Amino acid sequence: MSRYVIILSPVINTPIDLRHVFEVIDTFSDISEWSVDLDDCDKILRVVCNEDIGRELVKGMARLGIISSVLEVFDENGISII
Repeated sequence: MSRYVIILSPVINTPIDLRHVFEVIDTFSDISEWSVDLDDCDKILRVVCNEDIGRELVKGMARLGIISSVLEVFDENGISII
């Protein structure tokens, strides 16, 4: 089974924004873990999943008004594929 780590930079300014991020992530069953560094100025979102779903995450967040971009995607060997 492949394992990808996707690093995103969503615009999270309020608890509602964070809730929207959670709602989007909750729609993807192959996400095994995720975290948001709220102390970082870029609010870095780290997602671990079975396939590269970075674009789908960005689209899902955009539907809820959260601007986001994929910064990096690492494959199961830790090699950047973006």
